[in-house]
Amino acid sequence: MDRKIVFIDIDGTLFDNLNNKVHQSTIEAINKLKENGVYVCIASGRSMALGDEVFLRYQLAFDGYVLINGQFVVLNKEVIYKKPLNKKFINEFINECNSLDIDYGFVTNDETFISSNSPKVNKAFADFKMNVPRLITEKDLHKDIFQGLLFDKTSLNYFSQKFKSYVKLIGWISNGADIIDKDASKAIGMAKICGKLGIKRENVYAIGDSNNDIEMIEYANVGIAMGNAKESLKEVADYVADDISEDGLAKALKEFKLI
Repeated sequence: MDRKIVFIDIDGTLFDNLNNKVHQSTIEAINKLKENGVYVCIASGRSMALGDEVFLRYQLAFDGYVLINGQFVVLNKEVIYKKPLNKKFINEFINECNSLDIDYGFVTNDETFISSNSPKVNKAFADFKMNVPRLITEKDLHKDIFQGLLFDKTSLNYFSQKFKSYVKLIGWISNGADIIDKDASKAIGMAKICGKLGIKRENVYAIGDSNNDIEMIEYANVGIAMGNAKESLKEVADYVADDISEDGLAKALKEFKLI
């Protein structure tokens, strides 16, 4: 029998940010998927370092990781794909943020760093129940950077238009946006993993809750939106689960007889 694969988003899907926890039903569901021979993978905007804030706390491990919105992909502990941001864009972006007095940050797979500890920046990380990162140094800008962070929701349209030849911006529920390569998506990372494992599209399931999950949900044969998901995601999903606080992930997996 062909093996199935499930891709799970972190924030709002695996991890209940509002209640600062992974529900026991979710942990049991992940374990049951593995027992049933289903590949279980993460597909998140987080880096591995930020993901580990959740994984290590609950001793969770997965077969694969589509990280930083598809720009860094790991399968069986091996990096199989990565696509850093254009260095020219990074320099132009920093100059623009500085001229407009807007806070920003960057994400490598190992670290996140920020331009300041302003209230807006601190609130963004508090909303996601993440630790506030350290400040950027000149040395950091020579590393492979896979994602930018913009801490000013009112400027999304301006930055989207100004840098559209390089990147696209994905707004958060709170006060900012992820900035990724214009051609990047979780779907690309999913395809990389499925290709390596020989998984057919008909055996791909995905579960998410936000705008950066739209391409992931559309790529999967069965795309599931959490009950707490944005309406834009529910509109493209094949199935809408219960809210994360109501054991929505586990119930959805049972609905499709994966557990």
